[in-house]
Amino acid sequence: MVEQIGIRDLSFSYRKKAVLSKVNLSISKGEFVGVIGPVGSGKSTLLLTMNGVIPSLVSGNFEGKIVVCGMDTRKYKVSELSRSVGIVLQDPNSQIFSLKVRDEVAFALENRKLPRGEIESRVEKYLRMFDLLSKRDEDPHNLSEGQKQKLAIASTLAMEPELILLDEPSSSLDFGAATELYGILKNLNKIGRTIVVVEHDTEMLLDNADRVLVLNDGRILLDGPTESVLSNPKIEKCGLKIPCTLKRASRRVRG
Repeated sequence: MVEQIGIRDLSFSYRKKAVLSKVNLSISKGEFVGVIGPVGSGKSTLLLTMNGVIPSLVSGNFEGKIVVCGMDTRKYKVSELSRSVGIVLQDPNSQIFSLKVRDEVAFALENRKLPRGEIESRVEKYLRMFDLLSKRDEDPHNLSEGQKQKLAIASTLAMEPELILLDEPSSSLDFGAATELYGILKNLNKIGRTIVVVEHDTEMLLDNADRVLVLNDGRILLDGPTESVLSNPKIEKCGLKIPCTLKRASRRVRG
């Protein structure tokens, strides 16, 4: 299979504090990978290395090599990497800059100089996908936190990147909206998009991810098929929860 993300001996420290240590990881094109771990384990930092923000825009001691979509992240600008790699940050407010919802989705598309008709088509498509079309002329700063989260995701997906990185995308969404979001991500994955998502909701990952990584103290503790990893008692020792459905299944087997 084609390798979409290749990480070799990655270590990163910030202000003399080690955040990631000797991380080695390979993710193939078309995988749906979940990343879990306790607070401070390096999950968000790992995502930022995948789109080149680290080391290009965040100072620190960076060691190792990362190749994403065939590009060495040390040799390409973040703007160049962003043509293939889309990222949704945990705080949607940090990604919203426009004064109208529709302009927020159109912004990156205009920077890429796409034809006006294509831009308008994508804006309508992705706003409709996230039930935001009726809000298209509103100021995004006046939206609810859940709607802002949807807008940030819609803006990223509208660029139609090969690789989609998401940091806690369901954190501001209710269960129904989170389920809809993962349905959209699953459909994108089925047509070949690679998905890497940092997520606290292990039930969502159980239902959608093919593979799960567990980070602890900046290192990969576990990496494997979703059900196998999420049923491993080691994750509870990290303060993480085994999904209730797996616990019930385990009790039935023992009983």
